[in-house]
Amino acid sequence: MAWEVFTRPVIRTGEPAVTIGKMGRIGFNMVATQIFQENSVTHVVLMWNKESSECAVRSASSKDPGAYKLTFNQKSNGAGFSAVTFLNYIRYDWTETRAFNAAWNTSEKMLIFAIPTQHFGTSAGNRQELGKVKRPDRLKPEDLETSKEKEATNVVS
Repeated sequence: MAWEVFTRPVIRTGEPAVTIGKMGRIGFNMVATQIFQENSVTHVVLMWNKESSECAVRSASSKDPGAYKLTFNQKSNGAGFSAVTFLNYIRYDWTETRAFNAAWNTSEKMLIFAIPTQHFGTSAGNRQELGKVKRPDRLKPEDLETSKEKEATNVVS
């Protein structure tokens, strides 16, 4: 049997990047996190440009309405926050984790990234519903039983 080289799906980059995960969380790579820390960014507001399919994550005060608190990991090489309602608002299909290149706008103090149009749903059926996506370790006992019953039904079908 011939050997096959595994190609790593994650590409390391020296540029700021944004990842939108399957749990509705927006995450930032180490470069973007360093930019936020250098600019003393602890809270952000999300902005949306429908015409260009661009998102912006702008520095904000904790008192700004709609501000999200950035959560930095212990090593300070990543940061993020939950953005389920925003992702549903822009009709983004967040059933798959995807990464996007970003650029820091110094004068506006915001990180800007474009989302290709193929990642947007055209109907409500492509949107995640609030409360429907749960981590397995956070399921209640009754939800866990229902989940196991559904799995058993899918196997039998």
